[in-house]
Amino acid sequence: MITFKEIKYFIAVSEELNFRKAAKKLNISQPPLSQQIKILEEKIGFKLLDRNRGYVRLTLAGKKFLEDSYDISLKIKRSIISGKKIDEGELGTLRIGFSTLASFYTLPAIISKFHKKYKGVDLQLKEMRTENIIKNILNKNIDIGFAGKKIINKGIKSVSLNREDIVLAINKNNILSKKKEISISEIKNENFILFPKSQGSIGLYDKIIEFCKKGDFEPNVIQEAYEIEVILGLVSGGMGVALIPENSSKLYLDNIVFKKFKEKSPVSEIYLLIRNNEEDSLINNFYNISKFC
Repeated sequence: MITFKEIKYFIAVSEELNFRKAAKKLNISQPPLSQQIKILEEKIGFKLLDRNRGYVRLTLAGKKFLEDSYDISLKIKRSIISGKKIDEGELGTLRIGFSTLASFYTLPAIISKFHKKYKGVDLQLKEMRTENIIKNILNKNIDIGFAGKKIINKGIKSVSLNREDIVLAINKNNILSKKKEISISEIKNENFILFPKSQGSIGLYDKIIEFCKKGDFEPNVIQEAYEIEVILGLVSGGMGVALIPENSSKLYLDNIVFKKFKEKSPVSEIYLLIRNNEEDSLINNFYNISKFC
């Protein structure tokens, strides 16, 4: 098998056409260099150089071999550079799963900041439910997750990225829409459209139900939907009211107004999820940028 050292030595001799000068360039003595070229010629089965005491010159086959050697040398150098970037988390593919709530504010801001610093990283984004985010992280089908609740799992590390108040989304034709602020007890007779109840730890559904109980009522939930666009669409159509994270109100739809509550409202949080004890530099680079975004 031909070694990279032999290729490098051959290139040096070919460029100098002088063994003494080539040896000096390589910072070795001349006899080992001559021996390496001889070994290389024996390996490939043809002469690369015509040489005597007066001159050294490339054979016809040697000229072609030199062209190929430059290509090999360049590919190896590029591979080393790429390898270093991959090792330092500057090159590669990052697979990200995110819940609907993360897509409005948190995720776009982090991705924008990450892309500016790591342009060589390909980001693959896929919207999915929180339960699927957890499963796919543990199964290593995705690398990063954005979820609307803290995950209690020994295999997953989670950190809170964003907190925002819950506000009321109400059809503008509802008489309550004319009020500046609304008390939670004032919507006890309304129909509710909510995010589905999450499995495992407490999610947004549970927080909203608890908030309604403080207003001395159980909400009449007539429809559940995972997608915020669907929920707001139903509110716009007059089907009911919804309690949503404040940043989601940036998704403007006809016939909807957003109101803050008089009481201290529940808080919606977005969590960043990665596997515990993650060693991949690329994943850790994204994690570290996300924490300070």
